[in-house]
Amino acid sequence: MADKFIEWDRDRLVVAEGTAAGEKAQFRLVRILERQSDSNDTLLLVDQLKQLFPVGADRKRASVAIVFPRQMVTIHRIQLPQVPDSEIPDMIRLQASMRLTVPVESVCMDFTPLPIQPGSATRDVLLVTVPSDQVAVVRRTLNDAGLELSEVRVSAYCVAQAAARAGFLRESADLEKVDVVAVMRRDFIELTFVRGTSVVFSHSGSSWTSLETVEKTIRAELTRARMSAAEILGEHKIDRVILIGAPEVTSAVTDQISTRLDGARIERVNPAEAFLSGALPEGINSADIVTLAGAILGEAAIGVEVVDLINPRRAPVKKDLRRLRVLLGSLAGVVILAGGYFWRQGQINELADVKYLVDTENAEIKEMLQAGSKEMTQSESVSEWANRDVEWLDEMVRLKSILPATDRMFIDSFQFTAIQRGASPSVKLVGFAKSESDVNELARKLRDAGYGVKPFEPEYRASAVSQDYGVQIVLEVSLPADPESVSG
Repeated sequence: MADKFIEWDRDRLVVAEGTAAGEKAQFRLVRILERQSDSNDTLLLVDQLKQLFPVGADRKRASVAIVFPRQMVTIHRIQLPQVPDSEIPDMIRLQASMRLTVPVESVCMDFTPLPIQPGSATRDVLLVTVPSDQVAVVRRTLNDAGLELSEVRVSAYCVAQAAARAGFLRESADLEKVDVVAVMRRDFIELTFVRGTSVVFSHSGSSWTSLETVEKTIRAELTRARMSAAEILGEHKIDRVILIGAPEVTSAVTDQISTRLDGARIERVNPAEAFLSGALPEGINSADIVTLAGAILGEAAIGVEVVDLINPRRAPVKKDLRRLRVLLGSLAGVVILAGGYFWRQGQINELADVKYLVDTENAEIKEMLQAGSKEMTQSESVSEWANRDVEWLDEMVRLKSILPATDRMFIDSFQFTAIQRGASPSVKLVGFAKSESDVNELARKLRDAGYGVKPFEPEYRASAVSQDYGVQIVLEVSLPADPESVSG
């Protein structure tokens, strides 16, 4: 476990060294390293890090955990069918390859499952991505300074970990209420929406210019964050707003802001008392190291998911039992042959009689099946989908092989329908294309591959991702009754 932590922002680095002391974080070292805008930035950072963390006589590299602030990462909410947890990593990667406008190989990603709503046919996850080049720069800088990159965290989850460890967040079964944790720093304001102890949305905005403008600034950022959260979370009610910052800053925000926030309770938290143990160096604002305190306390924050962009969740490795099966099969064969060698001739005759009876019964069954072959065929067609679980991961792989590259079209979301007896499951694809001909070509490929495509009417509306994608599409695709017949 790392005991050195760096919040890596575009303008500066907050470097700290510390450990957990009970329910709080205790820092032995805190330094702020301002970044340069020229080519000497990396060289200067390497020299400063070498001075702070010199390599010992054993030449062993110290482990460092990096925390990226919200504005350095991208967070997507993705809907999945009700698949087992072991299949989620592969499903996430498939959806990311079709949803992201950049190659999946060019980003580092991790995800956190969100609480499952009772009775829902789907489940949601939050996908967090950061450009791989950005991580490579961090790794190279640390390596030149004699340090080793061990973790890459995200500030929104660190804030939730610190709040949960301090007792401000608790697990809850109420899926309609959310709490907003606002970290009020001098350089920016970070808002984290949590349901119980689960992060469901995150927003980063500009900070204030003076104490007189604090309330106006936080009110504006809360309004922007809630509008963005409504598109992702749908209808929700804010239960509490937890303001984390220096007392003179949080006290500048009156309780009147709750009138626009469903009458939410306003709670003010001094981070120096709630999250930190001991004194900080002069000139260090306690609100600026809340995320690092959360990273230190994160290992013991029960109930709070952890995002690590270089050590992401992966599908469990399946054990290769083929050699064991071959050995057991060979052993069983030897036992059968040895037993058969000592069988009496009378037993062989009995088996022959049994075989005759079985053959006779099989012939009768075949005659009955031939007489009702049409009814059996129809029954099998219906029960094939009704009597088994859909292999959604396989269906996603087949769809991915048909969908075009994201330079012509990308799918923004997938909506899965529950399977009812007598009907085939379907998937609604919502996305954007560069032209209507791309949409017609995709529909033709899907029909040729055996999928059912309902008539659709393209809407000419530019995507928020890029103005080049000017056609919005909504395709409702029904899966074929015989998935093995689908051609890519």
